[in-house]
Amino acid sequence: MGREQRADVSAELSRDRAYLVGRIVDAVYAEVPAYRGLHGSQLAEVRAIVAWLVTRSLELWVDGAVRLPEEDLERLRGIGRARAADGRSIGAVVRAHRVGSAAAVRLLSELAGDRVSAADVFALSELWLTSLDQISEHLLAGHTEAARHLDADVERARRVFLDDLLIGRQASLGAIRDRARTLGISPPDPGVLVVAEPGPEEGHPQRGGAASAGMDLLDEVGRADALTTTRSGRVVLLVSPEAVDRVTAALGDRPWRACVLAPRALTDMTAAYRLADDAVETAPPHAFGGNGLLGEADACVLALLNGGPVTPEALRGAVLGPLLSDAHRHLLQTLRVYFREGAATTAADTLHVHPQTLRYRLRRVRELTGHDPHRPWPRFVLETACAIAR
Repeated sequence: MGREQRADVSAELSRDRAYLVGRIVDAVYAEVPAYRGLHGSQLAEVRAIVAWLVTRSLELWVDGAVRLPEEDLERLRGIGRARAADGRSIGAVVRAHRVGSAAAVRLLSELAGDRVSAADVFALSELWLTSLDQISEHLLAGHTEAARHLDADVERARRVFLDDLLIGRQASLGAIRDRARTLGISPPDPGVLVVAEPGPEEGHPQRGGAASAGMDLLDEVGRADALTTTRSGRVVLLVSPEAVDRVTAALGDRPWRACVLAPRALTDMTAAYRLADDAVETAPPHAFGGNGLLGEADACVLALLNGGPVTPEALRGAVLGPLLSDAHRHLLQTLRVYFREGAATTAADTLHVHPQTLRYRLRRVRELTGHDPHRPWPRFVLETACAIAR
C-alpha cells in the first residue's frame, strides 16, 4: 500500500476518531483499576491525550515514521509531571498506555483489516511498539522529575501521601505506616474525611485557589497530624474524630459546600473519598442546609440515587442508626406511619396515641438521627432509608 492509500485509510479512521477514542478509553477503564475513580475533568483529559496519540500515530504511519519526534516526547514528559502532581501512579499510567496501544491494534484490524496489507499492519504495530517504549521512558522521566521536587517539599509530600490514600495507591496498612514514618507524621486512624468546595469569594485566586483556602482552613482547625490536599478544585481534609467539631464550626462560618463523613480506617479512604466527593458534586442546593454541610447519611442516600458504591445495609445504618435497635423500634414504626399518613394527627390516630406523644417521638427521631422529619431534605433522607429498611 502506498502513501496515498495509507492516507485514505488514516482519513477514514480519523473520521471515526471519537469512536476509536471511546473504545480505547473503555479498554483502559476496564483493565486499569486506578482509572475507574477518575472524575469528569480527569476523564476528559484522558480522552484528549488518547485522541492526540491516535492522531499522531496515524500521521506518522502515513509518513512512514517509526519514532515519535522530540516535540511529542516533551509533551509526554509534561504529562508525566502532571501525573506526579495529581498523585496518579506512574505504573498505572504506563499500564494504561500499554492497554490503549493493544486496543488500538485490535481496532485497526477490526475497522480496516480488509484494506491494509500485512506490511502496513506490521509498520503501524512497529510504530506503536517503538512509541510505547518512548512513551514509557518519557512519562517516567517527567514523573520522576516532578516526584523528586514534590518529596523535597515536606508540605507537598504530606499532600502526596493523602492523595495516595485517596486514589488507593497505598492500600495496605503496612505501606501506609511505613510512608507515615518516613514523613514523620501520625495520621489519624480511624480518621474523618472532609471534602469541601470553597465559595467564590474564598477562592484566593492570587494565592493558589483551593490549595490556599485549604491551608487557611487547616490553620483554623489545627495542623497536628491533620492532612490536606486539593482535587478537582475541592479541598480534602483528613482529621481526627476529636477535631470534627472544630472542622464543622469552621466550615459553618464560611460560604462553603462540604461533606463530613463518619470516622473510618485509613485503608478505606479511597471509597470514602468517592462517596464524599460525589455527594458534594451531586447534592441539590437545599440538601446542604443552613451550615452548608452534608453528613454520612446524606452521602449514602445520594450514592444510592446516583448508582454509587453503597449497600442498603450501609445506608440504613448511616441514616437510621439507633432507630434500628429494639429499644427504639417504636420510633421507627412511628416515623413510617407519619410518612404514610402525611400528618401528625392522622398518624397519631392510626397508632392510637395522643398527638403530643407522636410529636415527642418525632423530636426523639431528630435528636437520635440528626434529621428533622419536618424539613424537606432531612425528611427525604429518612423516608428513603425507611423505604429500604423493611
